[in-house]
Amino acid sequence: MKRRLGNPGVSVLRLSALFGMTIVAHEGHGGGVLKQTMPGFLLHWMSRYEHVLLRPINWLARSDWAYRFEPTRRFVEWTSRRVKNIVSGEVLTLDEVHSMLDTLFDRGETVATGTCPCRRARNEISDTVPNNTDMVFGRWADEYVRNYPGLYHRLEPDEARELVGEFDRCGFVHQVYGLRHAEGAAYVLCNCDRSVCIPMHAQRDRGIQAFLKGRSVAAVDTGDCVGVEECGACLARCPFGARVERNGRGWVDAEACFGCGLCVSTCRGEASRLERREGAGLVYTRELVGP
Repeated sequence: MKRRLGNPGVSVLRLSALFGMTIVAHEGHGGGVLKQTMPGFLLHWMSRYEHVLLRPINWLARSDWAYRFEPTRRFVEWTSRRVKNIVSGEVLTLDEVHSMLDTLFDRGETVATGTCPCRRARNEISDTVPNNTDMVFGRWADEYVRNYPGLYHRLEPDEARELVGEFDRCGFVHQVYGLRHAEGAAYVLCNCDRSVCIPMHAQRDRGIQAFLKGRSVAAVDTGDCVGVEECGACLARCPFGARVERNGRGWVDAEACFGCGLCVSTCRGEASRLERREGAGLVYTRELVGP
């Protein structure tokens, strides 16, 4: 069950603010493993108003009329390309998330969690699944904790690992977002509920690339599959429509697979596994996750 908190509204001013932010967000200097190069004043501003900036994106992604007319469709596609060239994400597996967290904590970085900005942007709070799935780190986390001391809190290593395990059990997709396709320029781990996540809606339902595939792809040993009638967890868990039935057993559409691994952990016959895509690699988390 979801509780709506009101009508968020949309304004041209907010959309203009988004464009202005994305144009200048890449400026600045940084170093270290995270390479969080957003200037301090933008870190502060974005940490306070990220959910507000997501509202016009949500509006565009969910407005059917914008895709029915050629001029508006082209405008949406142009806008999405501009945003994607500056802010984008990549899918991680649970094991990769654990590796990333280990690196962050070993380096002494702040890791904090709070309410999903997409839930705040859409004013939808769930009564049945976790809402505090936004996991920020580094300078970004310091700003969130400073600006929202009652909403975001710092995590200890064991608490962080327990939380991402719970998110995985809930079927949430792990995505890390960063800037300018720069190696190490990671800011946040989003644990995304497919029914709420704005980038997932844009990517899955509108064909707008909002994030990159992970470096893995699901595979299945059909001989070990117990069948979709007895199990079928892979079909239910896959948020990208990549797991389908073929001759009564689970099958993988490799082109549609994003490598999140949600189909693997609940496979009753242990028939599903992850394999590395040939030539694939990570961008934002390469230095955090390792080879």
